[in-house]
Amino acid sequence: MDVLKKYSIAFKGLGEGTHRFDMKVDDRFFEAFEGSEIRRGNADVRLTLDKRGNGMALDFDIRGEVAVECDRCLEEFMMPVRYEGTLHVRYSDCERESDGEVMWISPSETELNVDLSQYIYESICLSLPYQRVHPDDSEGRSTCDPDMLSRFRIVSEEEFDRLCPGTETDGSSPWKKLKEIKPSK
Repeated sequence: MDVLKKYSIAFKGLGEGTHRFDMKVDDRFFEAFEGSEIRRGNADVRLTLDKRGNGMALDFDIRGEVAVECDRCLEEFMMPVRYEGTLHVRYSDCERESDGEVMWISPSETELNVDLSQYIYESICLSLPYQRVHPDDSEGRSTCDPDMLSRFRIVSEEEFDRLCPGTETDGSSPWKKLKEIKPSK
């Protein structure tokens, strides 16, 4: 976890006003998170911290690329990431749970640092699209592994009936009989 120490900010030593921090995220950062869906990557994290009497606002700008598995061909590829967001740090005497937008700390906190590693990691993960596939080339063709794609070729209805007799596409299917008794609108 020593790798993640550089993603902490000593907020108590900072005066009120705006402060800027630049951090780099690399392969060792992602290795520190067990079971990470991101295998490796590089990103620049620009952080602007605005400290006021009632708390802090941390504006993040994260840009880089991470290695993920393609959902279509299962090959690893580098996907660009970009995240812009704000984390508010507020003071409270009673213990509260952070919700992703607001982090609560005690004003009498003996820990002088705010650990931002988990927030940075989650922001990168959430910036990834739901479906992760290789980008198309300049001619609009998939850059996925062609060998793997050939294994997923679509079979025609006739081929499917021949390979799997008794399924819903042939005439003996119970689904076809149910469709016949379905009332018309």
